[in-house]
Amino acid sequence: MDRLCSFIRFKCCSSRQPAEIDGGLLHNEPSVFLHIERGLRQNPHGLAVISTHQPPRHLSSLVGDASHDEPCLAWTYTQLHRAALRVAGGLLAHGARSNSTMLLLVPNGVEYAVLLWMAVILRLTIVCLDPGLLDASKQDELRDLIDLTKPSIVVVQDEAGAGAVTRTLTSLNQILDQDILGITLTKPESNTPPAWTSFLTLATSPALSPPATASLLSAARADNPNRTHSIMFTSGTSGRPKGCPLRVSGMTHVLHSQSWLLNTENSTRALQQAHNSRGIAPAQTLQTWRAGGAVVMTGNGFDAGDLVESVRRQRVSFVVLTPAMVHAAEGEMDARSSSVSGRVDVDCVKTVQVGGDAVTREILERCCRIFPSANVVVNHGMTEGGGAFHWPFSGRKVRKIPFYGEMSPVGCVAAGAIVRIWDLERKTVCRRGQLGQLHVCCGSTIPEYLNGVSAESFYEEGGRRWFDTGDVAMMDRKGLVFILGRRKDMIRTKGSAKSTAKGVMPAPVESCLERFASQTCVVNVDGPFAVLESFSGRSEAQIRRHVVRSLGKQYTLRGVASLQQLGMSTFPVNATHKIIRTEVQAAVLKYLQL
Repeated sequence: MDRLCSFIRFKCCSSRQPAEIDGGLLHNEPSVFLHIERGLRQNPHGLAVISTHQPPRHLSSLVGDASHDEPCLAWTYTQLHRAALRVAGGLLAHGARSNSTMLLLVPNGVEYAVLLWMAVILRLTIVCLDPGLLDASKQDELRDLIDLTKPSIVVVQDEAGAGAVTRTLTSLNQILDQDILGITLTKPESNTPPAWTSFLTLATSPALSPPATASLLSAARADNPNRTHSIMFTSGTSGRPKGCPLRVSGMTHVLHSQSWLLNTENSTRALQQAHNSRGIAPAQTLQTWRAGGAVVMTGNGFDAGDLVESVRRQRVSFVVLTPAMVHAAEGEMDARSSSVSGRVDVDCVKTVQVGGDAVTREILERCCRIFPSANVVVNHGMTEGGGAFHWPFSGRKVRKIPFYGEMSPVGCVAAGAIVRIWDLERKTVCRRGQLGQLHVCCGSTIPEYLNGVSAESFYEEGGRRWFDTGDVAMMDRKGLVFILGRRKDMIRTKGSAKSTAKGVMPAPVESCLERFASQTCVVNVDGPFAVLESFSGRSEAQIRRHVVRSLGKQYTLRGVASLQQLGMSTFPVNATHKIIRTEVQAAVLKYLQL
């Protein structure tokens, strides 16, 4: 009842203050290398990268035998830096040039870490794609992406990848060695197409001379802030993936503004399970190196078992989870607690970052139960740019965090960002407490999508470049921002065709239903329709009444069903473990037709 009353007061206390806040200036250094060089200087003999799926002596010919007791591959900052310089020298010897573009279709591992560090030194634009694009069925998509990004260097894992890229380049009338330098992480085999060079060949090329090395590092420290640092692609959940060209100044802005997130205390072993093609991966890697910590990489993407094993074996100190991953991690921990081996000691985890989807009170409480010694924080980010928000509740109990119903805030506006909630109908800034569209003006945000697609998402006003995020949000009287979901997911009810404020957002309903099921999904079927993992002994009528009592008649459900009723055992999720609403909606429509 206290939560319900709090929510009602929240809805009734909108302020006449405009929902726009300028977070103030943020000093921004000109170079990404200056940031990661901090870690190299502070911790030269400390570990910089740990690859749990690669053996300790992998590439030992490049860095020598390990001087530690790790059961897997682990390199220090000095080893990583020297290897990156050797690869940079090898690339230059093979005709590569600074300020060109390098396309990676490789798994996480030490080679990726070397290539990322090297790209910063050599001032290459890095493009990371899912290696799944090398499948024959994806050749058209791969061809379009290569044609769009126009790389001069392409790196793949093995001969199969080399063959796929060679066929794709042939369809584009491009020639390896002449137009593009091809690199494989494994040694060339008999079936590897000619003109491909191995990673080890580059790494064992003659070392750069001391003057050449000094010149290269000096240029890296004075990098052009307007140069494109990287091109990442959106998940494509709202259409075709869009290319996001992030400037050097954008990445350094993220590293500055996110310095509250990773520090010398919690970055000693920062787990990175997201593949390098996901926007969060390179930023988290660089943030960890800035703090002088070690990036712990697993080889299977997110896997709850790998997460728990990394905590157990590597004593991981920093973990990133989406709400769906929280459920999976809790299930894995519970399963191990009931096994012979017993519960895993997780006191080593200092910080748990939650984001990537709507975060609720229940998700934060679950994280606190799973990792009782950790500081649980919410961090909002987009492929288009992060660092617009700062989490002001570090170290605070969940019960002392203000919620919008059951929805967690994403934080307050960070230095270097301006955030506004926009009333699309009235073409003006909303008042605080009202729902509207989230618009961001931030030094980390890309200026436009690659090739100028979706140009309407960006606009100029008063000499500032704004980005319409596509999110529905609310700013409270104290300046906290709550993101309630994607505008495309809004369910229009009667009388709400033009008004954001009157539409129904799935996230508040889903958060309201978490007391009945650990996971829920609300889709549009002529109104909001809720799908629950199970009813937990409640009836459909009880669930409907609970939603109306908590959120009001506007949120009256069109219907309710369990996964079992839909013939599903689990919710379908994408690579980042977000529930795929379109598949749930299709299952509901099929169910209603029975």
